[in-house]
Amino acid sequence: MTSDTEATTDDLHNTIRELWQRAQGGGATGDDLAPPSGFGQSVTAIPDTDIAEATGLGLDPVREYLDNADGTLFVVGRSGDTRTVQGLL
Repeated sequence: MTSDTEATTDDLHNTIRELWQRAQGGGATGDDLAPPSGFGQSVTAIPDTDIAEATGLGLDPVREYLDNADGTLFVVGRSGDTRTVQGLL
């Protein structure tokens, strides 16, 4: 049985991947969500506020999730309290 925390974590992960796909121009499906090689400076980061809005969660749990997922699931940028997803791993 899946716990509420695991379900929320899965939902966050999937939502971030979907937001990433749309921000990069869509079209990719499944595991092919990263922009093509050479995409360079055209990568669009996903702000924590967009993730919170899409999931209905507050900023604090979203930021905590991103801090824990940084380097394992996502590349996360920080500016003060703000977090942005800058890449998928």
